[in-house]
Amino acid sequence: MGELMRQYWMPIIYPWEIEPDGQPKRVRVLGEDLLAWRATDGTPSFTQERCPHRGASMFYGRNEDGGIRCAYHGWKFDVGGQCIEMPNEVAASNFKSKVQITAYKGADYGGLTWIYMGPRQIAPPGVPEFEWGEIPDDQRELYRKSVYEWNWMQSLEGEMDSTHVYFLHSRNRREDPAKFGLYHTGLSARFHLREADYGLMYAAEREEEDGYVYWRTTNFLFPFYGMFPGSPSSVPLSIYVPIDDNHTLHMGIRWHPTEKMKGPLWPVPDLPANPGELVESMGPMKPEQKGRFFADWWPEACAETDFLMSLESKKLNFTGIPGVRLQDAAVLQSMGSIMDRTVEHLCTTDAAIIKVRRKLINAAKLLRDDGVVPPGVDNPEWYRLRTCNVSLPRGTDWEEELADWHYARTTDYPSSEVSQGSTR
Repeated sequence: MGELMRQYWMPIIYPWEIEPDGQPKRVRVLGEDLLAWRATDGTPSFTQERCPHRGASMFYGRNEDGGIRCAYHGWKFDVGGQCIEMPNEVAASNFKSKVQITAYKGADYGGLTWIYMGPRQIAPPGVPEFEWGEIPDDQRELYRKSVYEWNWMQSLEGEMDSTHVYFLHSRNRREDPAKFGLYHTGLSARFHLREADYGLMYAAEREEEDGYVYWRTTNFLFPFYGMFPGSPSSVPLSIYVPIDDNHTLHMGIRWHPTEKMKGPLWPVPDLPANPGELVESMGPMKPEQKGRFFADWWPEACAETDFLMSLESKKLNFTGIPGVRLQDAAVLQSMGSIMDRTVEHLCTTDAAIIKVRRKLINAAKLLRDDGVVPPGVDNPEWYRLRTCNVSLPRGTDWEEELADWHYARTTDYPSSEVSQGSTR
């Protein structure tokens, strides 16, 4: 699966985290410890942390004049990993031309900086052409980033699970304000799975009152994107980059194809002031975790604090945990850093999870055995997608009715007739 991941561009930092000639940042991606830095001309680069001379960390070195220089003996490397200066060698030496470090391509797109760790470093594939990368900044909100202490697949499976939302993320009473959570009378759902070139789309169908059906559509996009149901105000996306087997980098984005978002591009994470209210972020981050990868992105609310669960809040929302992502995090971390799937008992509403697992495994096997390029690598245009949640009259063909919105062929949100059965 690691080889499959390396075929794709992966977003891992914000552009403002690495400035030209600024301090490199420690990152870990697919089990590799790297430094993220930006050269004098603004080119982003990801290079091995250790100097090949004596193994010292170049985190303590200098990013200057188009390269990163080790603090120990002054060896300097450009964005492509080539040693360009070796000042402790005699002037006649050509040894520097023989020394190369691991270096991966970087690119800026859509308010994120991406890494490509695959075999096509000279001519990499295109960055996925998500709609949010092609609209003005003020129509996009990059509203979540944090390190999770569990495997990436557990989080992706959570995005594929539509029936948990009216338990884990619910409020206790319909008449209470929506700030305490979701509410719906239909706690089960019928699932309609549609395989796609980019991965999988599915719709969860719930019967409502007055002749309507409530539809929530979700996308899985190779290799680790979960696009949960959107709304008239925004389209959301969750990203789960594997840091290593036991850690995941989670990033969240939402956007609108034509309208400005109400909040800032990078909102300040916060927690609710009142018990029972929910926030969408992971809350504040811990002070810089010096010496660790992604040092600025470890949330204060974690297993050591029971994700801030309180009995007072539990009187208003189902879990007593003050945030949708914190609620997800609590149950996902409780499974262990790698869930033992031999002990689970999947049911009919887990159909999307089963299908996504199979698609990922099959793609990895095809790459390993036959060299088949995984889905989407050479088709960045496939990522121009949306999702929605909407109530439609019973008997409406949901695929036909929602297709123009789903495939970004219109900017008009599908007509929604919300009945008394749901309060979202």
